[in-house]
Amino acid sequence: MSGLVSVFTFLFPRLRSLLSPCIIIIALLILQKFYFKDYKKMLLYMFFSLYMLLVFRITKLPDALRMHFNPRLQLIPFYGIQNDLFNSALNIVLFIPFGFFLPALWRQFFSFKNTLITALCFTTFIEITQLFCNRLTDVNDILMNTLGAVIGFCVLRLFTKSFPKLFQYEFKKRECVLIFAITFSMAFFLDPIIYHLLKDIQKLPSYYALSPLLPGHLSDFRL
Repeated sequence: MSGLVSVFTFLFPRLRSLLSPCIIIIALLILQKFYFKDYKKMLLYMFFSLYMLLVFRITKLPDALRMHFNPRLQLIPFYGIQNDLFNSALNIVLFIPFGFFLPALWRQFFSFKNTLITALCFTTFIEITQLFCNRLTDVNDILMNTLGAVIGFCVLRLFTKSFPKLFQYEFKKRECVLIFAITFSMAFFLDPIIYHLLKDIQKLPSYYALSPLLPGHLSDFRL
């Protein structure tokens, strides 16, 4: 019994990280049955959706339940970028899959212009949301993210030249909007709800009563 309690109290705080991806997977499986009707397409959408959720989490969308406007701006291109090269490199790497997935999934993004504009708009949208979560809205992040997407696009085009039959799906534009809506809803609405719910539950005496049953350092874990 104590082993089951230990497993529960170890996994419980991590539900925030696990629940949204599970819901996305279930939703796409349902859509595959009634809408996509193509397992290969569904699997590609699943990878892209989980990647998008990861982007939203890493960039830390504002909390939908406790959002507040507190702008912090850095609007001078390349200002101070030499002092934060590691973060700039991470921003580039984070968006390489974005530039790769877009033309791989949707034929209209085989156009460099369309991919560039979409990546620029998407990363700008993310930076605008940072105005509501006490984070710095930095034009350098927009530039580095867009550069990452351009690199991903170039990698995809090299793949298509070497393997021209690899990406021949005719995905619909409305499916792109659907994937974005699902992942954004998970990150913006569901994640904060789960976070606050778990925090409230962990304040209950019955939850802390289980702490002595946890092995070692796990008893010190808090959400």
